[in-house]
Amino acid sequence: MQSFRFPAICVLLIGIGLPLFAGTASTAELDKYGGTTAIKGDATGFFHVEEIDGRSWFITPEGNAFFAVALSHMLSGESDVACQNVYGGNADKWLKDSFEKARAMGFNCALGSATSPERNLNGFVDVPKAEKLFREANFPFAVGVILLKHPWEFVDGETLPDIFHPDYEQLIRSRAAQVCPRYKDDPLCMGYYYGFGAFNQSDQWVNHHLSLPQGSPGREVLSDLLIKRYAADVKKFNAAYGTSLKDMSELKSSFDLVYEKEYERRNYPRVGETLDKQKLADFEAIVSHMCVTLYRIGHESIRRWDGNHLILGSFIKEWALSIDSWKKTAPYVDMIAPQHVNEFISVNDIADATNLPIIMSDDYFGFHYPGKTGSLHAGLVSHEARGEVYYANLMRHFKDPQVLGVTYCACMYDQGGNTLAKNNQNGFYSLDGKPREKLIEVVTELNGAVYKHAGDPASPEELEGLHTELFGKWKEHSIRRGR
Repeated sequence: MQSFRFPAICVLLIGIGLPLFAGTASTAELDKYGGTTAIKGDATGFFHVEEIDGRSWFITPEGNAFFAVALSHMLSGESDVACQNVYGGNADKWLKDSFEKARAMGFNCALGSATSPERNLNGFVDVPKAEKLFREANFPFAVGVILLKHPWEFVDGETLPDIFHPDYEQLIRSRAAQVCPRYKDDPLCMGYYYGFGAFNQSDQWVNHHLSLPQGSPGREVLSDLLIKRYAADVKKFNAAYGTSLKDMSELKSSFDLVYEKEYERRNYPRVGETLDKQKLADFEAIVSHMCVTLYRIGHESIRRWDGNHLILGSFIKEWALSIDSWKKTAPYVDMIAPQHVNEFISVNDIADATNLPIIMSDDYFGFHYPGKTGSLHAGLVSHEARGEVYYANLMRHFKDPQVLGVTYCACMYDQGGNTLAKNNQNGFYSLDGKPREKLIEVVTELNGAVYKHAGDPASPEELEGLHTELFGKWKEHSIRRGR
């Protein structure tokens, strides 16, 4: 593994723009937002996106290229256990030190805001205090106008909303009205994101709307869509679905249409090939209509107040939408935000189809499960192995000219609560504050070389090699290997 020495103290100098090793070929300065002065764009006073010499970049308010490297959950409510263990329960000290640790490791922004809502259900993270730290350090951050809850956020008895109901649109407008005026003139704000809860369980969203009470806007809209697709020909519909409706109007009242769980993963080729083509086409048409509705509401609600900032959209699983659905939502966002790079579904094909750049909105480099117990999701054999996957993952993104940056599904400390119950260790430090030194070293050195690598994008052939190397590391170090 190639080593790039980047003293931690240098990261702390970013906020005052002192010289750092950051250029494409030689030493360059970083501006106060962390952008490299070696690559120039337009200085508009706000973060925006430009393509320069074939590579897409965030451009800082001062007009310099910026590649985002962030932690989705840098500050998490589930860190309350580590706060008690390490800081004696002093939340202010935990907050400040966690932020400084992230900066020392070379993370240069907070694309998931001060805290993502599903990671702060207990209100442990004081968001105004976190943003105050960001401002003191000129640390760019995104702001949430949350459209849909993450599944973790639902309480007992709560159901999904009807996104076609006028009350839902009014809810999103009110959220934008509360948030956007506070940030519309703020140069440190990178833009708005919609949360992590959109259409990652698309089968549930579709089935929910098709089972709403008679007269509900969502049921009416989706039933009308299917009636139109079949030209009200109930015989043709019955033949496709194996049903015995007497009239297609029954979709609006007495018949609950249900799509199987497999439709959630339909965009994986191995799954989609097994599904009925007609039903799959209907499902896609429904999901596309729902997505366009959702993104249009979010876009219009924000733009009523703020025309200065980027719209990042929902941080959504890369397999959740078809390319056609991604294309239909493209007019309402400034970039696509798939959560992970995928071995079987090309995020680059999505970017090509939408003509938009990419942020990897919740990528991961594996979790460790002591004793090989717990959920084992994305499990790797050691924290050192996590470092190898991190290196391969970030190098792939550095070299991809369509990628603007990445925010990682990781926390500064191992987590309590739901995460601990899964025996999942996702921190750079243990619950007792013990550092994973080799992991931290790899992350710090590679993050510190951001503009050396991002400023030298790969050819398509080289990028394919990096892609292959990344998934080779996953297979080499998977905790499930040999099972």
